[in-house]
Amino acid sequence: MKNDFRHYCLVSLFSLDEIDAVKLVNNDLSDNQVLRAEQLLKNTKDNIDTILNVLEENSLNWSVERIGKAEKTSLILGISELMLNLTPFKVIVAEWTKLTDKHASSDGAKFVNAILDNISKNHEFT
Repeated sequence: MKNDFRHYCLVSLFSLDEIDAVKLVNNDLSDNQVLRAEQLLKNTKDNIDTILNVLEENSLNWSVERIGKAEKTSLILGISELMLNLTPFKVIVAEWTKLTDKHASSDGAKFVNAILDNISKNHEFT
């Protein structure tokens, strides 16, 4: 996942307890990828309450507090990226599922895939 803005966003957000403090970690991204990462992190910060509400509504009978940190971080960033509507939803779901599989477990990745897929098909962001 080298040179992927999503990976650096995940690492940046995962290491923090407070969303307002998030900033892009040291990276080897191209200028375009840095812009995408900064855009995603800013959108996440600006819309965290909405993102968490969408997550709560779609967490398939799971309390958000029970979701593992890697999975929750992927879901938060995945929902934020869905909100931006700059990439086809199927690509967003696939990429966040892959990242979760790498940083958590295949069960966690399946969970993230199911939730993001459901949100991408059933939720309209304005």
